[in-house]
Amino acid sequence: TVLLSAIERGRVSGTVERKELAGGEPRTKITLYAALMRPERFEWVLQKGTELGVSAFVPLICERSTIADADALSEHKQERWRRIIREAAEQSRRGKLPRLAPAVLFPPACDQATKRGTALLLWEGAGAPSLRHVLHTTVGRAADGAPATPPAQPFSVALFSGPEGGFSQQEFEAASRYGMIPVTLGPRTLRAETAPLAATSAILYDMGDLE
Repeated sequence: TVLLSAIERGRVSGTVERKELAGGEPRTKITLYAALMRPERFEWVLQKGTELGVSAFVPLICERSTIADADALSEHKQERWRRIIREAAEQSRRGKLPRLAPAVLFPPACDQATKRGTALLLWEGAGAPSLRHVLHTTVGRAADGAPATPPAQPFSVALFSGPEGGFSQQEFEAASRYGMIPVTLGPRTLRAETAPLAATSAILYDMGDLE
């Protein structure tokens, strides 16, 4: 709550009298490592991911990314991305502006993510467990499938989503060496811009952040 003391053209002054936790922020903190793809599709991921509740975005440079070098990402482009995130945060009444990190290559991104906690890789190949199964075994659930006692701290997860064409076999093997957990979203093959949003929604729903 802010008590306004002066309203001038182009300027408003006041005193903060009370602070409250933002109601639009999910308890689950998702850092989305989204592979670079066609500009309009990547911007769609930033916009809709912000609306859903993603806490941070990390542009990911993969073997099949359409931009192969972080130097190709101009400041003008990144400023446009920040504007898209800011406008989406305002529209969805977020309490915090999601962070936009610098673009990073795949191997150091894996190292970075696994050092911070649970890291999931969306994988279309055979043998990966379902996202739902991994969430239930990672976070913990009661015998009837209901959420168990919530962790003392907010649950954080790094979510890796691939480019058009998906992650390569070499990237999958590298992610496994770093200790990342491959997960599947089911038998249907989703587009590069659809998969991260579907996974984000599923995680937040399962953790009770869409109630």
